[in-house]
Amino acid sequence: MISPAEFVSQVRRELQKVTWPTKNETFGMTAAVVVMIVCAMIYFSAADAVIYYTINKLLGL
Repeated sequence: MISPAEFVSQVRRELQKVTWPTKNETFGMTAAVVVMIVCAMIYFSAADAVIYYTINKLLGL
């Protein structure tokens, strides 16, 4: 078992190895996620509408 001071020291050393994204990279990744969410929303809304329409026609509603 290591001491708390040694643990904190190791954590700091590991954090120095992390490559943090730049502001532009963060914006780009966020934009990509938003675009994918909108695409998924459109796809699932269309699929839901088709299924709803088909079931209504099959049941004669």
